[in-house]
Amino acid sequence: MKPKFTFSRRDFLKLTSLIPLSWVVQPLVKLDNQSPDSGKPNVILLVFDAWSASHIQFYGYHRNTMPFLESFAGKTTIYHNHYSAGTFTVPGTASLITGVYPWSHRAFQLGAGDIIHSQVKNQIFAMLSNTHSTIGFAHNRFADLLLSQVDKYIDVHIPSSTFNVEHSFIYTSPLFSRDERVAYTSFEDNIFQSADGTNSSLFLGSFYRLWVLYNKLRETKQFGSNYPDGLPETPELFRLEDLVSGAIKILGELKEPTFTYLHFYPPHDLYRPSSEFINKFNDGWKPVEKPIHPLAIDKYDINSLNATRLLYDQYMASWDKEVSRLFDFLRTSSLLDNSYVIVTSDHGELFERGEIGHWTPLIYDPLIHVPLLISTPRQKERHDIYDFTSSVDILPTLAHITGNSIPTWTEGQLLPDYGSLADPNRSIFSMDAKNNASFAPLIKTSISLTKNQTRLTYYKYPKYGELYEFYNLAEDPDELHNLYPSRPANAIKMQEELLQKLSEVNKPFE
Repeated sequence: MKPKFTFSRRDFLKLTSLIPLSWVVQPLVKLDNQSPDSGKPNVILLVFDAWSASHIQFYGYHRNTMPFLESFAGKTTIYHNHYSAGTFTVPGTASLITGVYPWSHRAFQLGAGDIIHSQVKNQIFAMLSNTHSTIGFAHNRFADLLLSQVDKYIDVHIPSSTFNVEHSFIYTSPLFSRDERVAYTSFEDNIFQSADGTNSSLFLGSFYRLWVLYNKLRETKQFGSNYPDGLPETPELFRLEDLVSGAIKILGELKEPTFTYLHFYPPHDLYRPSSEFINKFNDGWKPVEKPIHPLAIDKYDINSLNATRLLYDQYMASWDKEVSRLFDFLRTSSLLDNSYVIVTSDHGELFERGEIGHWTPLIYDPLIHVPLLISTPRQKERHDIYDFTSSVDILPTLAHITGNSIPTWTEGQLLPDYGSLADPNRSIFSMDAKNNASFAPLIKTSISLTKNQTRLTYYKYPKYGELYEFYNLAEDPDELHNLYPSRPANAIKMQEELLQKLSEVNKPFE
């Protein structure tokens, strides 16, 4: 006898990925026999890529780069000491959606940086799928590769290039059954080699880059009048205004209750401010000059660092002005009455010690200190939290506020204001292992342990040996005075804890 054919709600929603966005965002109601539980709140998680808390005025920055965000924050809970578990998109995003540190999810590298198979089912979309419809959009292609890995748990997965003015034919090619992870490995890594290295093909890589350049010039001429330095790119070209309009369209069509994950590329480089902000912050201000680190890759001089920092600030202000429309929409719609809105980042940016951006082995506050704002339904006033928190805390907190069980596998804990008690001695970890094999012990890595207003950072690379840095963040927020050489007792105690943790997570791979 033939097996009985069933067509589930999730199967139906998967089919919507084949039809236009205006249709995609509509059928987000539960379509099985169970009616939506109107008592459950929506959850809207907004991720701004490469967004450092160290560049926002209400976190202590010299420039007011995001006044519209500050206005929105006036009725949210602001976490002042929130840290990403990773230093760039792949580990940072993976920790955000899995609630575990990189040593557990093992997504270390770009492109090939998959979440370990045993962890794929342990993530935020699966956790909330019993009570919420789920939407996933990641504008950053590397973040979208992670969403593709957990796609079976996402009701509506919106392609990363949906709101761009430029669209790559490769990553949605029917040849790969719309599998962007396979397409990326096949083309980007093995044929085009758009990064450093030698093309696997004698001519396709060069031809493809010329074709991309032609399209960028054409589309910049057509759409880029508001961007004097050129259109922002992911590397596909896009406009900030189109990205925000697309997000508003998605949120305007929500059916309750829904978990919506929107991961925006701005203010990630390339920093392309709009014409209104191209001369913003030409104020002559110079940040504290910090010595070039011996592990810095590029070793940029102070003038290059400050000039790029200025561009980043201008681009952040451009993004703030445009994304204010999204904040206004949240205010004027009913969404703030029945939704938790979380605004955060996957990692920050660095403009010091010879490094620009986040492709670095270094770990310092601007790179891992990220914003976290949470608006609870009908929140009317601002609440400031100064406890130290981690990006792995978001998943268990969302489980708690939606009435789901807190998973036993998460390495996070409930955020303060949502069940956690103040713990000044809590250990917060951040790490980079992009040069380490995913299924091998951590022998090429940078790991920081932040605890009780101090930070110990351990650099472990066979080429350079071992290096420790220890800072008192309360007295030295710029991390200028490395106290480790004097061997203070609390540094030695934190060193023992860090090495014990490293030994523990390495055991399964030895």
